[in-house]
Amino acid sequence: MSREYAPYGLWESPITADAIAEDSVSMSDIFVDPVTKDIYYIEQRASEGGRYALLSNQTQNEVFAKDFNARTRVHEYGGAAAIAYNGTVYSSNFADFLVYAAKDGKIKPITPEDPKKIYRYADFSVHPVHTDLLVAVLEDHTHDTPQTVRNSLCVINSAATTVTSLVCTENAQREFYAAPTFSPSGDRLAWQFWEHPDMPWEGGQLYVADVNYNPNTHTLSLSNTKLVAGSASTISACYPLWASNDKLLFTSDEGEEGNRFANLWECTQACTKPVLSSVVQQDFCMPPWTLGNYPFAFLDDSGTKAICVAWRGGRSILYVVDITTGSYTEIKNESFDFVVVEHVRRVSDYTFVFTGLRSNAPGAAMLCTLIGPSFMPDFQVLRSTASTSAAPFPEGIISLPIPLELKLAGDNIVYAVYYAPNNPAYAGSSIPNEKPPCVLGVHGGPTGLETQNLNWLKQYFTSRGYAWLDINYSGSSCYGRTYVERLKGNWGINDVSDCIEAVQSPELRSLIDTKRTAIRGGSSGGYTVLASISLASSAASKTKFFASATSNFGISNLELLADDTHKFELMYMTKLLGGTKEEIPHVYHDRSPVYFSARIETPLLVLQGNDDEVVPPAQSWTIIDGVIKNKGHVEAHFFDGEQHGWRTSETIKKAIEFEREWYEKSMVRASVNK
Repeated sequence: MSREYAPYGLWESPITADAIAEDSVSMSDIFVDPVTKDIYYIEQRASEGGRYALLSNQTQNEVFAKDFNARTRVHEYGGAAAIAYNGTVYSSNFADFLVYAAKDGKIKPITPEDPKKIYRYADFSVHPVHTDLLVAVLEDHTHDTPQTVRNSLCVINSAATTVTSLVCTENAQREFYAAPTFSPSGDRLAWQFWEHPDMPWEGGQLYVADVNYNPNTHTLSLSNTKLVAGSASTISACYPLWASNDKLLFTSDEGEEGNRFANLWECTQACTKPVLSSVVQQDFCMPPWTLGNYPFAFLDDSGTKAICVAWRGGRSILYVVDITTGSYTEIKNESFDFVVVEHVRRVSDYTFVFTGLRSNAPGAAMLCTLIGPSFMPDFQVLRSTASTSAAPFPEGIISLPIPLELKLAGDNIVYAVYYAPNNPAYAGSSIPNEKPPCVLGVHGGPTGLETQNLNWLKQYFTSRGYAWLDINYSGSSCYGRTYVERLKGNWGINDVSDCIEAVQSPELRSLIDTKRTAIRGGSSGGYTVLASISLASSAASKTKFFASATSNFGISNLELLADDTHKFELMYMTKLLGGTKEEIPHVYHDRSPVYFSARIETPLLVLQGNDDEVVPPAQSWTIIDGVIKNKGHVEAHFFDGEQHGWRTSETIKKAIEFEREWYEKSMVRASVNK
């Protein structure tokens, strides 16, 4: 078949917005019943309004009713909405915020009626002896402002349909809890705790307490509570998991300054120490933006070996860690082609499940058995997120990620991922010497990571002749704590300069048309977009460096955000900017794009969900008004029913098409027509 030529950015592609949105499914979670060994997973379906469906691997049917939404809004980002124990599946329901139990086809609520949706539950742990008692994270919205929401640990009595407090203090408005987990005997409980202004990856602390059972009242209480790992602001300990009644494993970034990576640690009554014989310069976890995303699981009943996910070069790798010797073995096998591995759960000896994402194929819920002394992996797909109805895309249309290490100003290394224009129907541009326009993606967080898994939005653009560039700017996760803390006090400065300098780097100048580069991002990534085209400190705002820009629910006013974002991130900016808005009001002002909208010359597209409580719609309205008043070029679309990110097929489709049309109008067709 002869290949065609056409201007970059104007290639025709079979990857349509309809095709992406129609069957958009993502694997949200996978978990295992520790008694029956049955496997369950939760998948998010855009075609059903973004509903989270909870399915049994054994029956391939939904466990709850067809309208049940297995999702929680604890911390707004949710996670850990469901578990299973001895044949009973427990799950929060997004529709009414109640927790339900399902067994043998019978479904019942196990938390009291809550018509005002005041209480949110997540991260459940069933007591191994008194199995009708579950410990959970409770978020109380009785006084529903970011400053007054109260977080605690509670006990749900599934037989009596009651909820009682387990750990709650007078400072509950400042506090957070996660990962409550019983020891095998049920005699001890571990959990993670942090409080403002920390995020869990900054100063997460692990506590352990004795569990007391009162047979007269059938209730639980705690005693001898001890801090065993982590320290406010300085050391983060996450993901506690019992190896035995005496040994607790977790991740911690404790270590020497400049060599701090989240490695595996253990705690016994005798001591707390690293599991590994020396520091591995890789993070063994991602920052816990959501609940329950465990990066390791035990491979044997005695808890002497564990399967662990670590991050190297922005990709997941797997290690078998011998906890008794501190040694580790990487799983190197051609069948392991996953770039993102999450939600790791034990099934049985040397068998575990996980959710996996690849660069060249859809994601899946996976089962893996390690065979023999060399731990040869046998992978089995349990459930794929591949479309079952849409026609397959042509072979060879996927543009594969090319990881880059860019040396920027001051010899700072910044990590990026490049995707070249790619479409088997086209041999290149019909315009001599044309370089492709580029879409520069800025991830959210900002303590996040743009991973290298297959993303159909990126392929939508690369198959039309665009290049795509992801920047894991200073402050991104999974490259160690020192890299994360580059952004400390420098949000709106270092992230912006990294994006600009990356485009100007010799590696990228040879690949893309730097004068036709669009910058786009969502949430805090949207903030970086707006900051780059407006702030006086940004080199890009002085010269209209970016040809186009898209802000998806981006932040424009840091002063406003400090008051009205949700509780989880209410004081996140304190470290990112170097203080509170009362302490450094000039910084909050000088880094708020809304005050510099007169400087915005770059054509700006704004997309926003009307129900977003993380970045409320006012953040978009104010920057739009400012651009309009200064006769700038702006277009905006607001979506009813959408929160922080797009969940419905209709919105996904519209957002993709709006963005493509915007780039074509603002930087592609204009240059082609010259």
